[in-house]
Amino acid sequence: MTLSISQAPRQIAIVGCGPKGLYALDSLCEAARKTPSHSYDVHIFEESPHPGAGPIYDPGQPNVLLMNFRASKIDAWTGGRGPDLLQWLMGKGSKVAADEYVPRAVVGRYLTWCFNQVVAGAPPNIHIAMHEGRVCDVRQLQAGWMLSPGRIVVDELLICTGHQDWCRTRRTECCQSIPSPFPVDQALTRARVPPGASVACKGFALTFLDTMLALTEGRGGSFTRSEKGYIYRRSGDEPRLIAPFSRTGRPMRAKVDTDRFVPPQGMAFWEARLDEFDALLTEKHGATFVGDIWPLMLQMAERTLDSVPGTAAAVFADWQGSVFDRERCRYELRAGCEIAIGTRPPDILWALGETWRRCYPRLVRWISHQELPETDAARFRAVAAEMERLAFGPPAQNTGKLICLERTGLVSLDHLKGDLSADVTVDTTIPPAGSAALSQPLNGLLRDGHLSVGALGGITVNDRAQALVNDAVTPGLSIIGRATEGSVLGNDTLSRTLHDLPERWAANVVRADRASPETSLEQTA
Repeated sequence: MTLSISQAPRQIAIVGCGPKGLYALDSLCEAARKTPSHSYDVHIFEESPHPGAGPIYDPGQPNVLLMNFRASKIDAWTGGRGPDLLQWLMGKGSKVAADEYVPRAVVGRYLTWCFNQVVAGAPPNIHIAMHEGRVCDVRQLQAGWMLSPGRIVVDELLICTGHQDWCRTRRTECCQSIPSPFPVDQALTRARVPPGASVACKGFALTFLDTMLALTEGRGGSFTRSEKGYIYRRSGDEPRLIAPFSRTGRPMRAKVDTDRFVPPQGMAFWEARLDEFDALLTEKHGATFVGDIWPLMLQMAERTLDSVPGTAAAVFADWQGSVFDRERCRYELRAGCEIAIGTRPPDILWALGETWRRCYPRLVRWISHQELPETDAARFRAVAAEMERLAFGPPAQNTGKLICLERTGLVSLDHLKGDLSADVTVDTTIPPAGSAALSQPLNGLLRDGHLSVGALGGITVNDRAQALVNDAVTPGLSIIGRATEGSVLGNDTLSRTLHDLPERWAANVVRADRASPETSLEQTA
């Protein structure tokens, strides 16, 4: 006896097919493979010509733009079903060290290959239709959603649009103002940023470093390592001056170079500390971030270096409450870089960042899909913003290059308050995660009442990625990625192990289809 299907295919749309969209499509294919009697038409909407990679991991971007994630951590597959990045590169004859930070373009080529593999290996009951372009409008129908342009109607809509307005369009014809440095081969051309120009950069984090490197190394300059750091050789095509500015002047601490950094504590120490952290989260009913979790993390940082109790709280308060001038900024850049390469002992700021990194997967599980009280939410937001600087900074080599360019005078820290009258100003901030900077179609869905915003600022979703309004599911609408930051913690990652929302979403879609009363199976002998 065989079973045959006698219903129309379920219509599904995935809007945005960078890494998160790729993971969702892969998860849907795996879930559908287990239910061969049900069929699915999957519409993929992606603006960039590189589905799987999206604009962030554009395979054509310059190789000077590096990942902020070690090569050994990059694996687009679950359960060993495909090669991780290192295996994929080895298959192409390229050997990369596990702790290397590879160009984003290389990762983009890997992700694009993975997408093509998923499409080519999709089960017979999945039909995939590609749509290149942006979804400008979404309307709820009596049953399902209509996407425009194209007026495509679907039963299930998943939005994974990632960095909202990453490539911001110009709001003015003024050549002196560049609203986004991406894509760098269009935004930072010699016509727009002439050699010899002075350039002010709004923002002092990872995107500033990308801009700095694109305007120096990306224009033919070269760095060589010496015993004292890096030496830069100019090409002559660089700007005369590159000056970052930000509200705080606080820089990011460099990630450690594992070949040179010697940790003060081994795995046994951290296993014991994380056991204590787990016990707090699981055994104390009503644990709060302000009263329980953050105090324990401060203690963990102090124990890492055998510091006097209270040291971590005092140092963090000073860091968080200070607006840095040139000298303080220069000191912190160099201290962080020297710690990262093993020429200076770790300090309490390093210990705080390391504690946050170690505890982060547990924080993700604790915070995601719950609403914190306002006091807790406000304190968590403030701490997390600083921990982005202390725990998730750039590779040490990029900080070393910044220090080198500042030493040579090509980068200036004299204008951290934004007082430079520059020839060109580049906005090197990125739209904030969560709901603060939504573009279409999410802002329209929020306006129309199909989405809600939680205490930590993210679009509220449940553990199956379904959108929630007043704790009720919005039928057929799901969100994965940056727009949910706060409702789901830690979206800015390529990791497939930190979150399992793509798998949960796909399983729920298939489960809902199997439960549909419209499904009719015919028995044949």
